[in-house]
Amino acid sequence: MDDRSRSGPPASARSRSRAASRQPNERLRQRTEEKLLDAALEAIGRFGVAKLGMGDVSELAGVSRGTAYRYFESCDELLAELGRREARRFEEEVWRLLTYTPEEERLRAALDLATRMAREHPLLQRLPETDPALVLTELRRRYPEIRRIFQALLGPLYARTAPVRAGLVDADQLIDWTVRLLISTFLFPDDRLSGSADRLGAIFQLLAPQPDATPPEQEPA
Repeated sequence: MDDRSRSGPPASARSRSRAASRQPNERLRQRTEEKLLDAALEAIGRFGVAKLGMGDVSELAGVSRGTAYRYFESCDELLAELGRREARRFEEEVWRLLTYTPEEERLRAALDLATRMAREHPLLQRLPETDPALVLTELRRRYPEIRRIFQALLGPLYARTAPVRAGLVDADQLIDWTVRLLISTFLFPDDRLSGSADRLGAIFQLLAPQPDATPPEQEPA
């Protein structure tokens, strides 16, 4: 028997084998992490952010508390990761609008999405009341990113609005105002369910591109 037989499979084969064995573990890790984040979101909806505890999260996720702490060392770390995941989901939804919504309908669709999330999302409902400092810090940190998303979504539409074509304002300024207005709507929601969307929609009607109108023919006297 030669040396190769005694030394086992080649190094490249052993490396591929280790990589393959890690894949199921990685998938399990991702599934468990998602279960914990989903459970945290449910716990926040039930008890609020201030009362978020690993015991409730682990029970709702169907895992032991020790397992929960292996993934997240504290509730603060869990909450931070939950915020990042929900932000990614929101961005994915915005880009879906960008891809599948006709340009002239994008603003209204974006306003409806933002208003619906502010009304229905457990984390967004609870945070302004229980931890306003965290909300303001995150909004300030993520503002350039939020603005970038809406720039891609609405920039071409705003470039054709009447105020921009008249030289009264530029598209970047309109994007900035829209994002700030959306943030203020989130921080100070309207008591009526559709109030925020209606108010923002009315502003859109003022800005919406107008078709080139030709004056009607004058009828003879």
